[in-house]
Amino acid sequence: MKTKNLLFTFAIFLLIFSCKKEEVKTDNIYKFKEYISYTTSGVVSKTANININLRQEVPGWEANQEISTEILSIEPFVQGSLKTLNNHALTFVPDEDLATDTEYTVTVKLNEIYKNIDEIYKNYTFQFKTITPNFNVQTKTLQSYSKEYQYLEGVLKSADIITLENAKQLIEATQKGIQKNVVWNESFAKGKVFDFKIDSIQRFVEDSKLIISWDGETIKADSKGENEVLIPGKNNFKIVDISVNNLGEQYISINFSDALKKQQNFDGLVTIKNVNNPRFIVNGNELKVFSETKFEGNMLVSVFEGIKNSEDYKLKTAFSETITFEQKKPQIRAISNGTILPNSDDLKFNFEAINVKEVEVRIIKIFEDNVLQFLQENNINSNEDYQIKKVGRSVAKKNITLIDDEKNNTQKWKAYSVDIAEMVKTEPGAIYRIELSFNKNQVFYDCSEGISSAENNDDYEDEFYEEEYNVSDLEEDEREELYWDNELYSYKNYSYNWRERENPCNAAYYNDDKIVAQNLLASNLGIIAKKGENNSYFIAITNILNTTSIIDATVKLYNFQQQEIAKGSTNAEGFVTIESTKNAAFAIASKGKNKGYIKLFDGNSLSLSKFDVSGSKTQKGLKGYIYGERGVWRPGDSLHLTFVLNDADNKLPKNHPVKMEITDPSGKLMYKKVTTENLNNFYKFPVTTSQEAKTGNYTAKVSVGGAKFYKNLKIETVKPNRLKIKIDFGDEILTSKKPIEGTLDVKWLFGTPAKNLKAEVKAKISTTNYSFEGYNDYIFSDPSRTFSSEEINIFEGKLDENGLAKIKSKLTVGENAPGMLNVQFLVRAFENGGDFSIDAFTKKYAPFSSFVGLKSPEGNRYGSFFTDENQNFSVVSVDENGKPSPNRALEIEVYQINWRWWWSSSDDNLSKYSSSSYHKSYQTIKVNTNAEGKGTFKLNIPERDNGRFLIRVLDKKSGHSTGRTAYFYRNWWRNSSSNDKDAAKMLVFSADKETYNVGETAKITFPSGSDGRALISIENGTKVLDTKWIKTTKGTTTAELVITKEMTPNVFVNISLLQPHKATENDLPIRLFGIIPILVEDASTKLEPQIKMPDELKPEKEFTVKVSEKNNKPMTYTLAVVEEGLLDLTRFKTPNAYDNFYAREALGVKTWDIFDDVIGAYSGSVDQVFAIGGDGNLAKGKNQKANRFKPVVKFLGPFQLEEGAEKSHKITLPNYIGSVRTMVVAGDITNEAFGNVEKAVAVKKPLMVLATLPRKLSPKEKVTLPITIFAMDEKVKNVQIEVKTSNGIAVLGNKTQSISFEKPDEKMLYFELDVLKANGINTVEIIATGNGEKSTYKVELDVVNPNPITSKVIDKDIEGNKSQTIDFETFGIEGTNTAILELSTIPPINFSGRLAYLIQYPHGCVEQTTSSVFPQLFLNDIFDLSSHKKQEIHKNIENGIARLGNFQKANGGLSYWMGESYISDWGTTYAGHFMLEAEKKGFVLPFTFKSNFIKFQKEAVRNWRPVYNENSRDLNQAYALYTLALAGNPDLSAMNRLREFKQISNEAKWRLAATYVLVGQKEAADEIIQKADLNFAGYNYYNYGSETRNRAMALEAMLLTNDKNTKGVAKTIAKELSGNSWMSTQTTAFSLLSIGKMVVKNGGKSMNLSYTNNGESEVIKTASSMVQRTLEIKKGTNKITFKNNDNNIVFVRIVNSGKLPLGDEIAESRGLNVSLNYKDLSGSKIDIKSLKQGQDFVAEITVSNPKNVAVKDIALTQIFPSGWEIVNTRFTDFGTTAKSEARYTDIRDDRVNFYFDLDRKRNTAETKTFTVLLNAAYLGTYYLPGIQVEAMYDNDYLVRTKGAWIEVVK
Repeated sequence: MKTKNLLFTFAIFLLIFSCKKEEVKTDNIYKFKEYISYTTSGVVSKTANININLRQEVPGWEANQEISTEILSIEPFVQGSLKTLNNHALTFVPDEDLATDTEYTVTVKLNEIYKNIDEIYKNYTFQFKTITPNFNVQTKTLQSYSKEYQYLEGVLKSADIITLENAKQLIEATQKGIQKNVVWNESFAKGKVFDFKIDSIQRFVEDSKLIISWDGETIKADSKGENEVLIPGKNNFKIVDISVNNLGEQYISINFSDALKKQQNFDGLVTIKNVNNPRFIVNGNELKVFSETKFEGNMLVSVFEGIKNSEDYKLKTAFSETITFEQKKPQIRAISNGTILPNSDDLKFNFEAINVKEVEVRIIKIFEDNVLQFLQENNINSNEDYQIKKVGRSVAKKNITLIDDEKNNTQKWKAYSVDIAEMVKTEPGAIYRIELSFNKNQVFYDCSEGISSAENNDDYEDEFYEEEYNVSDLEEDEREELYWDNELYSYKNYSYNWRERENPCNAAYYNDDKIVAQNLLASNLGIIAKKGENNSYFIAITNILNTTSIIDATVKLYNFQQQEIAKGSTNAEGFVTIESTKNAAFAIASKGKNKGYIKLFDGNSLSLSKFDVSGSKTQKGLKGYIYGERGVWRPGDSLHLTFVLNDADNKLPKNHPVKMEITDPSGKLMYKKVTTENLNNFYKFPVTTSQEAKTGNYTAKVSVGGAKFYKNLKIETVKPNRLKIKIDFGDEILTSKKPIEGTLDVKWLFGTPAKNLKAEVKAKISTTNYSFEGYNDYIFSDPSRTFSSEEINIFEGKLDENGLAKIKSKLTVGENAPGMLNVQFLVRAFENGGDFSIDAFTKKYAPFSSFVGLKSPEGNRYGSFFTDENQNFSVVSVDENGKPSPNRALEIEVYQINWRWWWSSSDDNLSKYSSSSYHKSYQTIKVNTNAEGKGTFKLNIPERDNGRFLIRVLDKKSGHSTGRTAYFYRNWWRNSSSNDKDAAKMLVFSADKETYNVGETAKITFPSGSDGRALISIENGTKVLDTKWIKTTKGTTTAELVITKEMTPNVFVNISLLQPHKATENDLPIRLFGIIPILVEDASTKLEPQIKMPDELKPEKEFTVKVSEKNNKPMTYTLAVVEEGLLDLTRFKTPNAYDNFYAREALGVKTWDIFDDVIGAYSGSVDQVFAIGGDGNLAKGKNQKANRFKPVVKFLGPFQLEEGAEKSHKITLPNYIGSVRTMVVAGDITNEAFGNVEKAVAVKKPLMVLATLPRKLSPKEKVTLPITIFAMDEKVKNVQIEVKTSNGIAVLGNKTQSISFEKPDEKMLYFELDVLKANGINTVEIIATGNGEKSTYKVELDVVNPNPITSKVIDKDIEGNKSQTIDFETFGIEGTNTAILELSTIPPINFSGRLAYLIQYPHGCVEQTTSSVFPQLFLNDIFDLSSHKKQEIHKNIENGIARLGNFQKANGGLSYWMGESYISDWGTTYAGHFMLEAEKKGFVLPFTFKSNFIKFQKEAVRNWRPVYNENSRDLNQAYALYTLALAGNPDLSAMNRLREFKQISNEAKWRLAATYVLVGQKEAADEIIQKADLNFAGYNYYNYGSETRNRAMALEAMLLTNDKNTKGVAKTIAKELSGNSWMSTQTTAFSLLSIGKMVVKNGGKSMNLSYTNNGESEVIKTASSMVQRTLEIKKGTNKITFKNNDNNIVFVRIVNSGKLPLGDEIAESRGLNVSLNYKDLSGSKIDIKSLKQGQDFVAEITVSNPKNVAVKDIALTQIFPSGWEIVNTRFTDFGTTAKSEARYTDIRDDRVNFYFDLDRKRNTAETKTFTVLLNAAYLGTYYLPGIQVEAMYDNDYLVRTKGAWIEVVK
């Protein structure tokens, strides 16, 4: 027994012994100072990165480069990545947070960074420790919601950053055993401070307890405990708690159980011993008691009966308690900020202290030679120790006694000053840093009050390097010497103890953040620097003391590397202009003993966000203008784009290249051309598009001389208008004051009134973020008002005889509008034939007579503000036109947003605040606007109320309100300096006019004091034009400017107003600055081109256009003639280069100065904030409609017109009637003059005919053909109409009709057409003749059967040397029958049938597009094909390559759907694989496709990380690696990483093995294959996998590795292919592909046979193992006889195909529920069997999955009857009409395809609804095909319904 115990003891001893940590020896940084300059040390946050700065640069390192983590070892191990910061610094970024309370040891392998390093320096080891987790919880006062419920707010503070989720697990609260809801402020997901609220604390009849418990286990903190809070009973009005507040203003807080009545007198009811006349503030349940005198020591507080709660109940029992006010903690603070101290005779540093006996003053000198090095990475006022150590050294140190005797200590803040002139003999140009610190022995603070001063073992001393020095034994002075010699990290021995950090009795209190420090430069030089876009620097030097100019000061410019690049001396004005082509980073000014430094970084320039400096930016002094001939193009059209370059300010060399690039809606490049060809800087770019082109917004970009110019282009499937719609509502802004009144005027384009036609005007009202001009910084919309968009009918009815209709309609919009509204109008005019023309436009609608705007101060990030600081808000009131509304009474309501609202609901529910009486406003302010309509108010939210607020401004009279939500929180980072700092530096001034003509004089007036001077600088978009000093006069100063030609189109007047340094009695800063714009016009810059041409044109007849200039000026111009039916769709305005080139320019000059750093001037500082704007996102693309509508467009030019000349152009229009607009766009770059002219002309004849037909037709449909005949001439009396059709369409009844006219008129005739068969393109031609006049109208359209192709397969074997006959019957509609013969000497694999399915599969996502062409690459290798078939396949592959090119995004990845922004990883790899194989076969890929693809894949494989237990995605990684190897860019490290992945899937093994073979590492491949097997995984939606697909992918790998199982696997796949089972496109493609590759590799047996088909014979003698022929077949029975002339078996397969007639399609349904309802516009269901012509209605399709499992990649196709039009208004101002929950929506001429997923939901299955707006347009009987829904990779989900016949009637 004893032995057993002994053994047990020994085991424990061993365990303890082995667990004792080995002491790690760290290296001394001094010893390594040649190599290491800095590393992470001390105590750091667990979220920190590990930083290492090296002394020497490392060759080949660049910033932000990822390098191997092998050069570091970290103990305990940390996974992460290592990045370079520059060429001598690196940072290790852990993948996850570091472990808390852990000491980390890091070894840097220096011998792997620097070659030839001495052995003793090869490794450098250092340590640091992470913060020990800890937290504390503080609760505030108990507050009441009502008599029933209370709440308690609190703050949780953590020692280190933790997540909100973790914070939530630290605290819980219970009342009577019931868990209480703890609501958290969710503004920040991570942090150290979290606000919470214990909500809905119930008040019972009797007192109860709220138990708050906390446990730090979640964050591994050893803090645990609980606290009780007494919750008084309902009827027990009493005092709950009494506490003191000693921070900021002192007060006593008395917390009552109920909310107190506000208006009551507390005098005598609350007394404090020895305090007379206390002040009281009621805050809900809390009473705050303030005193004029200081609260000190112990005080007796008595509260007497008689105090009332809000329900008027009185306090029943008196209460008294003695409370203690703590001593104030010792602290010091600087009085002023800034760095530059003028007048060096008086070098004083001012500071304040409280309870501090003495301070240690240390002076550090930043040597003059090092100042620029310091400024490289710091601003002049930076106080980062590590940066200062590099450039400075301590030069003096002294202890200064502030209070010699404690009796003299008043415990109040007192000001002191240190004269450092005695201590430092100033070296001009050096920066002196003064540091003040104090320690525990230098303060007045009584630690005898039981305050723990135990230095417990949480303290972590910041000492590491004790190898050569026993640091703790050294005196501080010695340690400091070592520190400045870079042999020690720190000479200050700080203790780190988070809990004790606020306890002055503990050493942890006297930490770095108690030091006050300031950098000082003794200098009198004031510096202002300016730089434009033209490489010129302007610098003005003044004397800070009295603002006079300093003459002969030397100014030197330096680059970032501190090398001098240029210099100059100031003139009598103190100005110097220095030209430098190199960029300057710094300037140094010197005169005598004075030196000044200025840092010329962009981020340091003066902030212009408060000034109106907007406009178009000039780039490098260049301006450009891109224009097209119309506003929208159809896919397949040509775009005629012209670029005009104005390089007058920066002449480019002759023949300088110009590059035009056009990107499609997904950001992919589709056109690129570089040209030097131009005519007087007019560059022409003709761009063609394909009918496949995506629709949506394209972007054209022109690059020239470093400048870039952009234009948006719209490509949509539009149909040109035939009617001209004019509508005018008179007012620019519609108002609620009067109804909308106007005239609708509709004519045929050629000018005839559209008499008695039906027309309608719809309006869609929506909210808009509208800002009135000149008030861009103001918000004019109320977030607490909700307004849902509504659509209303403004007019519906008939036009009169003259095509006119009067419109009078009142817009009634609810009072709840948040502000100005947008009204989008859609006007449609319907021809009698059913076709309609559209016009869309937008107007603003003002529901209020007066609007109020709110402007916020700059604030912090995310629109937040600090508490306890004055925040200045501005308000403005304007009328609907933006003119000021003076003297309006405004009311500002501020609401504190209860967290429980914005925590519990997804929207903010702000309307509850403004409308419900339950939410009392936090503060109400009344403001009256002045004569300019402006006003201001201040908000100062105390820290106790921090949180989210709704600020709402209401104009009660007009009813409009505005507002915003803002978050107010404490400024944790710095002591707030002066308040109201935003406006302090602004100089507000004005000019006597806004716009001037050249030659006029502008008067500029600004407010000023008597002693100052103002620098007035005239600046434009490129440079500083002029500068001058002006002496200021008391009150206001006026300056005069003569306006010159070089000031066009506008200049900015920039004023820097300087005051003498001593004259700060007026409380203004010593420098104010402001900028105003001045617009300038010059009559000589306008061209007036003129057009002479006939006022009426005839189709197909030549006419002449003559072009001249009104004032005989020379010019260059382009000429375009475009049909107005296209221009009207987008309300296209004729391009005018003048508006562009003379558009207001943005300010292009940056200004820097040093005045914010001058001490004693003003203590505020404004952070430089960039104001950044952005473009709206480009709209998503969509697929195309067939291009039946040929545009009427003639584009000519550019041409040169000499001075005084006239040019003629001959033009012939096609057979078109309507109206064309002739447009001339002109320019003269030499004189910078521009202009345009336009003329609209009717195109008509005495006799005209127009007809209307659907966009396509289907067999057996009967359609009414409406024909409108226009007789425009008295002599045209009798007209004969003939209809000619091609053979797929027949005219029912008579093919000719006659009609007579008594006077010029329009009349209609109708013919009935019968659609016979679907045979592709058909034509219908109408010929009208009468009285010698003739007119024709010809329509081309498709006749299609929308049913899918069905196939039947016949298989036979023909033995060697035998004959056989095969009979088969055709089926389906005549003309759709085809038969393909496949002969092979290997078993049949249904190659043709499966391939036909791929090619016809109608959905073109990236995966299916690839699947349809990939196997075709190998057809020529496998089959003996006819030459016609070879050409067809070649064309298919080329089209596939082009189409896939359109899926590629700008980053190289491919989207699943064309135009979708989401990248499909698998689709990218699969399509890339095909493209690479195609390239090997000699096909040309789209340019940039391959390089972008490789770049994308490299990034993807590098970023891939294995996810354990989810190894399906490793196949994607293996496949991506395979494509990189195939492209000749293998990533071996990623391959090896995947190979080592423990859970690598079988499928990934096969593909990875193939990859190793491609890179020539056969051994590695064999090793992987030995671990692989032939059991393949099944369906996987992520990579479209199935068992057969995975087997086929493995076969491809087996062929590369010559695997012995190849044959068996191939047989299995062949069997699957030849069977009848369904296969997805992906499985089919890979199966065909792998078998194809196998046949190519193995070769087959040869074939020798002949066959006779319907009397025609063919002999086939080939070495191929497969032969494919298309058979000529006849309807009915076909007979084929075969004779095999060889002795092998030949397998014969005939694939017999056809389309079933309409109505015979087979309905199927499995897995999904689909319903299709048709509704009218009010939402009621309608029967669509017979619809009235012109009726609008909606198709609503609902799809759901009853099983509630996820179904991915569903395609829904709904083809609509030929007689219905899909109403698409997406390209207009009216916006879209379809509702879609799809990932991608594809709108074509006759159908809409929706592609989407159905996800699994928690309770019920997901349902998706899609709507399409339709119009019953064309009379006739049509077929509505059934709906088709299928999961494209899962055959368990398919629905096809039968179609039905419908009609459209009059």
